[in-house]
Amino acid sequence: MHVDGSPRLVNRLLVAFVREEWRVVDRWWTDEPVNRRYFEVILESGQNTCVYRDAEAGCWFSQRA
Repeated sequence: MHVDGSPRLVNRLLVAFVREEWRVVDRWWTDEPVNRRYFEVILESGQNTCVYRDAEAGCWFSQRA
């Protein structure tokens, strides 16, 4: 992770650049709140992918963009 919180590696591949970033905060009034910071990134391989850091779980997840 970079100092600004953006990912450096995704599935052991280097991130070439971050295309977009957004935050989702929802269901804060429930027992299962959502607090995620999403990044759409381009990997050095040219692959476009989306990853997010779940603040509630304290870990990273990846998904296809």
